[in-house]
Amino acid sequence: MSLRSDMWKDISAAIASATSANLTAASAGNDLYECYVWALVLDAARREGATIRLFTRSGSPAKNFFFRTSPSSIFSTRHDYCHAEIRFPRSPILEAHIGIYVSGKSRVNHECDVAVVYQDEANTCRSNNVHPRSSKVVMSVECKYYLSSSLGVDLGRSFLGLIDDIYSNNRFFVSTQNAGSVDKLFARHRKEYEIGLSPLTPDLEIRLRGSFEKVFRDYQAR
Repeated sequence: MSLRSDMWKDISAAIASATSANLTAASAGNDLYECYVWALVLDAARREGATIRLFTRSGSPAKNFFFRTSPSSIFSTRHDYCHAEIRFPRSPILEAHIGIYVSGKSRVNHECDVAVVYQDEANTCRSNNVHPRSSKVVMSVECKYYLSSSLGVDLGRSFLGLIDDIYSNNRFFVSTQNAGSVDKLFARHRKEYEIGLSPLTPDLEIRLRGSFEKVFRDYQAR
């Protein structure tokens, strides 16, 4: 329970302006892990000078924050799903989402556990019931919550195939589990990854957040 409780502390801090949420510290670990990484992304943006605000799918300030617990479209109205707005002083506004589909170069739709997209693109998608184009995704993160089993090479190869279709820059792979050989595969292909990441590994947290900060720093410099 400790790991989930620690993840929930970070998530709660990220959604502090909301009065309630559909997740708790007792929720499924894989759901909390995606939200925890999403919270790290928001923290990185804030450290780079962004103002963060929370909104519902319908555009209202999020008082009851509804997280996605299974992948769905950014335009889904099944629930009033929430997201974070990331606003830098002199750059186009961004949105940070959990568990949305993105359209790849091949026009095949892929799930992004965490995705930062241009707000203009997100608004167009919500209005026209289409998925965000991967070229409009500033950052994405694949999150794997593994506590006992090892990360196999096949999982890494699957990720490499995914990012080939949704562009390779600023596409991250993170996992709780540090056993296996997937890190060697990513290092050989020079991909962004952090294996063994959780609130229980603060040094890895700092390193990954620093990578996220660099993405936002470079974004503002364009």
